[in-house]
Amino acid sequence: MDFSLTAEQAQFQESVRRFAARELASGALTRAHTEGYPWDIAAKTAAQGLLGIALPEADGGQGGSLMDAVIAIEEVALACPRSADCDPSRQFRCHPHLRGIRQPQSRKRASCRHLLAGKAVIALGMSEPEAGSAVTDLRHGDA
Repeated sequence: MDFSLTAEQAQFQESVRRFAARELASGALTRAHTEGYPWDIAAKTAAQGLLGIALPEADGGQGGSLMDAVIAIEEVALACPRSADCDPSRQFRCHPHLRGIRQPQSRKRASCRHLLAGKAVIALGMSEPEAGSAVTDLRHGDA
């Protein structure tokens, strides 16, 4: 199996690498030891079009693949690990739940507009009487 990037993916990788070196590498150590969400970095990555890469264009995203999102996260993390926190909260937590909303008007209302602009974060809570909030102890049906 060939795990090489396509020419387009390699070009995207290089563009994200340049952005991250230019905009994120400076201050990485300080950012790593700073509490709170890096809103300034979220805004920068949003302006670069790096938030919502794998979300369909119809929902405000870039319409890219999960691999595109992974490439972006990896390149951002190489320059500044803390800055990479901005993207996974949207790529891997938000999108599957938004895709599960079947009504277009409901999906638009619950859209990632503020998430994709770097102005909000998303949280998902789960609880079950027998498990509390320990997601590993949740059971499906009668299992």
